[in-house]
Amino acid sequence: MQIKVYRSFEEINKELEIKKVERDLAYAKFKRSLDTTKESLEPGNIIGDTPKKIFSFLGMFSGPIKSAAMAWLLKKIL
Repeated sequence: MQIKVYRSFEEINKELEIKKVERDLAYAKFKRSLDTTKESLEPGNIIGDTPKKIFSFLGMFSGPIKSAAMAWLLKKIL
């Protein structure tokens, strides 16, 4: 790594400003990534649409068949 030589305080301040912007950008990216990870680990997102699909499938049945299918499904799950 080469040592940088500054000729004025203006150059130093400009470099510090650039470093601050880079740091803020990296922090914002990290924070967005963390929020995305938290959101993906929520129970609703882990389970997905599977329960909705099951209940819509069971909605096609009627009366006693529907009750028997629900009982069987709950017994399998629990």
